[in-house]
Amino acid sequence: MASSLPNLCLRKIFECIEENEEDKPSLHSCLLVNRHWCQEVVPILWRSPNAYMSKQLVEVYIACLSDEEKQILNDNGLNLPPSTEIPPTFDYSKYRRVLHIGGLYHHLWWWCNLRRDECIGAEGRWILTELLLKLFISRCPAIYRFSCDATCLLEKYDITSYPGAESCLPHIRRLTLTGKRLRKYFEKFSICHGVCQLKTYLPIYEWDTEKQCRDIEKFEAEAEGLVDFIQAQNNLQDLELHGDYYGHDTGGRIIQALESQAKSLVRLKLSYVRFEGHPPFYGIGACKNLEILEFDGCDGLTNEMCAPLIASSLSRLSHLNISNSDLPVDIVSALVSNANISLREVILCSTQSSEYLVQVIEALVSHCPNITKFESNQIHGTIEISAICSLLSNSQQLESLSIYGASLDAEKFLPAIGQSIPSSLRKLSISSEWQFTTTAFESFLEHCKAPLIWLTLSGCECITDEFLELIVQYLGKTLRHLGVYRAVYTRMESFEKVRKVIPEVNAPEESHLKFYQRRCLRDD
Repeated sequence: MASSLPNLCLRKIFECIEENEEDKPSLHSCLLVNRHWCQEVVPILWRSPNAYMSKQLVEVYIACLSDEEKQILNDNGLNLPPSTEIPPTFDYSKYRRVLHIGGLYHHLWWWCNLRRDECIGAEGRWILTELLLKLFISRCPAIYRFSCDATCLLEKYDITSYPGAESCLPHIRRLTLTGKRLRKYFEKFSICHGVCQLKTYLPIYEWDTEKQCRDIEKFEAEAEGLVDFIQAQNNLQDLELHGDYYGHDTGGRIIQALESQAKSLVRLKLSYVRFEGHPPFYGIGACKNLEILEFDGCDGLTNEMCAPLIASSLSRLSHLNISNSDLPVDIVSALVSNANISLREVILCSTQSSEYLVQVIEALVSHCPNITKFESNQIHGTIEISAICSLLSNSQQLESLSIYGASLDAEKFLPAIGQSIPSSLRKLSISSEWQFTTTAFESFLEHCKAPLIWLTLSGCECITDEFLELIVQYLGKTLRHLGVYRAVYTRMESFEKVRKVIPEVNAPEESHLKFYQRRCLRDD
């Protein structure tokens, strides 16, 4: 009966299994049902096998090489195992659809070390990597995802010049290129016009030692390569632009180039980018279909620069992440207000004042009734706690709340948080070092009507065995994860009892627990 299913139906079923990481190993079992199933599973299983296949993977690919290529490996000191001389049942190399140069290189290095091939040097490993890359490029009809996380690897392996590259690489949909001086690599990948997801590093201003200034001409040339590549895409939907931890400028033209993707772009992440005197964000403002906007570690953002974000009215925005970035509070509040009912998730993790958080929450309460996730690290006093309670009371669809900040005496306000929590909440994470008694905690649990499945009190050292008993009493039927990493006033036996009720309990290791307990006794 199973063998009579049409190929298309089987393929769709197996692809659904592949999409679930936990179910992927079961694809191996499907291979054994019959030959019909095997022929449909193999191409899916070997699209990107690195994550869930054994060390035999390398030997299977080597077996796909020609006799001449195998001899090259032998000549360079790699004694191939007998299994590589047996022709494989399938030409597994042609099913590859995902290619990560860095991952492949390190996987091969690990394999050589595992075999203890002391006679093979670095050059032999380089050759092995290149032969397999050429194998994939020549045999695969299409590569959908390609990534390389080191400039040296891109310089070593010019895959765009390998036989078959012109027919294989244009199918790339997800492209990751990280490193420095990437212009020539973007030029080499100019055959790709259908990239939907692009992740790359921005060019930097290099220092000209002769002129004792930044090399502007070199920067503009590098930026031009990225601009041309962005503008050449037909349907760019997801873009990540990364600077580095020290921050460098990005050319205004790069941001302006986003106008060419105004109809398609739905996600934009700017990470550790330093903005200095840039033209206003007209390029971002033009992307009216933007759903996810993230600023992570960015500085130099001004009201004047960001004004187009307000004027454009990004009404489809569903996810807003402001982390360690100096985006003005008026801009954030305006983004929240304009997004209105579309906004679902807000992450606000910056070193701003309490007024900053309060103003943003006021905008959320007034305009965004559909918030499902909120995260903030600005909880430093009762003003912020009051704002959080207001958000909880007015967000009847909130499912996840993560807050952290300064150490606080939570005795008075913890019950109030319990009263404010909507019944929709499923995940609550408090990562601050709060102090409270079992009386306040039980009052919190009594007032909390939400069937929590995730509770983290990671910074609270005050947790005792009595607290754990209360958690089991009130949340034992629903809770699936409990995090109490710094619960120093408990015994390991208590955690074992809790684990019988709650499937996943993250607690201190016994050695750490004893250390903290001795320290507390000494301090007392």
